Amino acid sequence: MDRKGLRAALLEAGAAAVGFASAEPVSEDDDRRLRGWLASGHHAGMAWMERHADLRLNLDNVLPGTRTVISLAFPYAPQQERPSDLPYLSRYAYGRDYHEAIRSLLTAVLEQTGILSSCRLCIDSAPVSERFWAIRAGIGYRGDNGALIVPGIGPEVFLAEILTTIEFEPDSPSSAECLHCGACRRACPTGALQPDGTIDCRRCISYLTIEHRGPWTDPDAITAMCTPAGRNSLFGCDRCITACPLRNDTSSPHIWNQPLPAMLALTPADIPAQQSEFKRRFAHTALLRPGLQNLLRNIDNLYLQDM
Repeated sequence: MDRKGLRAALLEAGAAAVGFASAEPVSEDDDRRLRGWLASGHHAGMAWMERHADLRLNLDNVLPGTRTVISLAFPYAPQQERPSDLPYLSRYAYGRDYHEAIRSLLTAVLEQTGILSSCRLCIDSAPVSERFWAIRAGIGYRGDNGALIVPGIGPEVFLAEILTTIEFEPDSPSSAECLHCGACRRACPTGALQPDGTIDCRRCISYLTIEHRGPWTDPDAITAMCTPAGRNSLFGCDRCITACPLRNDTSSPHIWNQPLPAMLALTPADIPAQQSEFKRRFAHTALLRPGLQNLLRNIDNLYLQDM
């Protein structure tokens, strides 16, 4: 399979952008940015990011003999919205769990093209610097909201990488820049978004409602979750993404990630108190990520505003 044919097959499968980059060590600037962010404590409880920092430097740590990184962007902006009177659910969670959906699509393509055995798929599942490789592969550029902005689509994309031991001709890196308009920082309700485009997760509603485990005890976290935006969040916060003037909801047919009716209408009453029923009802969705007890914590916080 040549590069042109592989790119066409991946686009046909649902990717909106596909780029190729030669596998090399991660740049010193990118490594310095990550380590500075970790040193500041802005990764909050995500200790695994600190443990895996060295692994990100060289792709041989993920797939020995990697020659090429194929970077992909999958748009997820939903074609339907949840009613505004319901608690907030992050837009990326409306459909099937993207890890499963994208892995299934990419596996099928790589099987059909006969190169699956020479590849490793990375979908938030390995210590890979996603935005670094996406920029190197030319599919987008870093926004001040910390997300990758894909021309014509904006920042509402999932990133994925195919690491392969096959050598493909690389694309030119992206040289575009963010508008630096400040809309994303103004939209952040808790001041979590930093001037350099990094996020202080200790104050980020998305982190606090999805990734944080257990009660919120840090003063910054408590303050963030007592804001109106925090009180209204069942799962996540998209404000720094949806505020971007480059966002384009109509850029893709979104054939791979249709909203599920149950997620569009989800209310706190739909979250069962029993673990087995919770896993059954929300299998193959993003709601499994925080786990039942942390979702119940979020629900308790919703109702505190009525006290």
